[in-house]
Amino acid sequence: MTEVMESPVPPPPPPIEVERVESAARAADPEMVRWHGMVGASAGWAPPRIVARTEADARPGYAAYDASEYLDEAEVLQAKVKLLSEMWLRGGRDTVVYTGAGLSTASGIGDYASKAGGSIAPHKKGTSTGSRLELQPTVAHHALAAIEEKGLIGNWVQQNHDRLAQKAGFPQAKLNEIHGAWGDTKNMVKMMDDTLRSDLLEWLVAWSARARLCVTLGTSICGMTSDEIPRAAAERFAMAEGDGLVIIGLQRTFYDEAASLRIWGLCDDVMKLLAKELRLKVPDPKVQRRGEEWVRSHPRLTYNTPLRSARDPM
Repeated sequence: MTEVMESPVPPPPPPIEVERVESAARAADPEMVRWHGMVGASAGWAPPRIVARTEADARPGYAAYDASEYLDEAEVLQAKVKLLSEMWLRGGRDTVVYTGAGLSTASGIGDYASKAGGSIAPHKKGTSTGSRLELQPTVAHHALAAIEEKGLIGNWVQQNHDRLAQKAGFPQAKLNEIHGAWGDTKNMVKMMDDTLRSDLLEWLVAWSARARLCVTLGTSICGMTSDEIPRAAAERFAMAEGDGLVIIGLQRTFYDEAASLRIWGLCDDVMKLLAKELRLKVPDPKVQRRGEEWVRSHPRLTYNTPLRSARDPM
């Protein structure tokens, strides 16, 4: 199988075609676009507050800012989540979720980027079980699985290796574990300079051309090949197509100014509010049972990702 090299050092910023994005936000205050996205820039919302400050780089050698952390004020967060729910309903099955390490920190898994003293990243509280096989899905994992059951996710591009999505009951057929996974001898965990499976990359590119909405959770979007998904969604929005890119996380990214909506918060907190807006029970009992069955059927997380194609599923 032909594979594609994952670039260990990304190209220099800006990561998207800035002129197109700027033309879409020409009338907005650039500072407000940075904090709230192009859709939220004119809402009159207060900027997020800084909750952990540092000058340390979040991802040294990659396209990333420092590792300082920010949170939206409660009333701003609620308003943004309401707007997100409307965007997500419009996106429907043409919505792609793109997740990074910040999604799983509430399960106890550490990440690279939480370097600030006083970081509010959940894993800093020491909640890990000590065994990666025993880790449990977070509220955000369960919420995403429930949203898919409602018919509102077409594909999940998962940069993490933990298989918490499957444990939450998200269908394997819609999950692209682009950077490999634990327990998978056909798609082993990738190091920064390893290669990506070409069929999984082809699948990702096909979805980057289709997605009308890309929602990122807990990822630095710092220059990986898989960042094609948020890049494409943002560029289409700048040309008045789709709802674009939503970024959910604590730290600044190089894509903030290109986002339709920028939400500053912990993944679990945001997804809990979103589930309420969408009137979803989280965890969804039916979906949770599906996750429990996946765990029983795949001891020690063993599952080998089959060959994918650009049409699987579309």
